[in-house]
Amino acid sequence: MLEYIKGDLVGIKEDYIVLDHNDMGYKIFTTSSSIVEFEKIHEKIIIYTQLIVREDDISIFGFSNQDELKIFRLLITVNGIGPKVALGILSSINYKSLVGVIISEDMNTLIKAQGVGKKTAQRIILELKDKVDHNIATFEPNLLQIQTNESCDTNEALDALMILGYTKAEASKAIEAVKDSSKSVEMMIKKALKILGK
Repeated sequence: MLEYIKGDLVGIKEDYIVLDHNDMGYKIFTTSSSIVEFEKIHEKIIIYTQLIVREDDISIFGFSNQDELKIFRLLITVNGIGPKVALGILSSINYKSLVGVIISEDMNTLIKAQGVGKKTAQRIILELKDKVDHNIATFEPNLLQIQTNESCDTNEALDALMILGYTKAEASKAIEAVKDSSKSVEMMIKKALKILGK
């Protein structure tokens, strides 16, 4: 029903954004990587969407690009994976890396994703290996180790910024922008504060 929505970004929360379209505020659930793509509040953006209708709920899930939306749609076809779990997986592992993980049958990395146990990981690999677009895959053999090390540092920096009064969404976006150029947690916090202070 909805392929995309174009409107003004008026709010960024932990796991959703608020988009103003024709004087209506749409609550759109999204991934942390998509939130990072949406730079500033009050910018006009396009978000690619999937409407999920259930007996007791109607929700919109959206993504900054069509490839991530395609992976989301594939994930929710797997038995036992609902839209919130699919969103958690894509927030834990970048969609390109996720495709690489599925193709290479990397169970160890997949079970580290939010909401994924061993049986769910097996189903994802079995059901999606031949369905995902191999052309967008990113293969990172050391992804698990990198994520473990990075997650410790980024979580520490995130906690520090939230103690200082910033929201998780604000802190996450700032940390994402500086983590590759920061050699320590302290440096990450200092650089993030400069961005947040602008």
